[in-house]
Amino acid sequence: MAHAGPDALAKLQELLRQLRAVPQLREKQPGAFQLVGQAFVQFHESDGRLHADLKKVSGAGFDRYPVDTAPEQRKFVDDAKRRAAKIADE
Repeated sequence: MAHAGPDALAKLQELLRQLRAVPQLREKQPGAFQLVGQAFVQFHESDGRLHADLKKVSGAGFDRYPVDTAPEQRKFVDDAKRRAAKIADE
């Protein structure tokens, strides 16, 4: 699955703004965030849909979230903030 390009990321500006405000996260390249030096969030596009891969709290793998709609984006951002705080505290 291809990483989301600039056109796809342009549709996620509000979501990206919220992730950039999370103090524990660093955006290493557009749409690719790290937490404590490891991949935490990456965005992908497939079949015209946007997805975000979010690191599991256990550190073993990622969960995939659809992020095409505002409700999907809100759920993703809420989960990302919770996981970032939990992982950073460990």
